[in-house]
Amino acid sequence: MTHSTEIQTSVAMLISVFGTPTRADSEANRYEWHLEFADGSKAVLNNVSVGGSSARVQAWELSSDSEAAIAQVTEKLQEGESYYDGALHPELFIDRNN
Repeated sequence: MTHSTEIQTSVAMLISVFGTPTRADSEANRYEWHLEFADGSKAVLNNVSVGGSSARVQAWELSSDSEAAIAQVTEKLQEGESYYDGALHPELFIDRNN
């Protein structure tokens, strides 16, 4: 991984957009997603701080092998903002544009 940035979002939003974390330790409040895109680029998302409540985790380190992967993660999160991010249950997500 050669590129990295920090993003601000919630655990609920990440689960709604990217699904179940690759690694999760709810007791330590540690989450990590390993993402691979159609173009072959890869990214890893993990929370910056550990401990506390998962509802309060907002800062995430995004590392990737390309700028394209960072752009794809950012784009998918922006698309996800059209949906309710306050619940972990996908069936409760509503499209805010309709």
